[in-house]
Amino acid sequence: MEPHFLEAPSPKAVVAFLRRTYPHNYDEVVPTLVEIPMWPEFWKVLDDGGRVIPRTQRQD
Repeated sequence: MEPHFLEAPSPKAVVAFLRRTYPHNYDEVVPTLVEIPMWPEFWKVLDDGGRVIPRTQRQD
């Protein structure tokens, strides 16, 4: 159970990502979400549809 970090434009995008990533138990994963003030160096950035934006296409 290691943590995964996301940055998303909306909570809806996070839920869409979780439904695709954990189709068998996303409803158990959603309650474990925690908002943190500082991101680690290795996070995933999501688009509005909850799809991961590749690092090569990001501008951060």
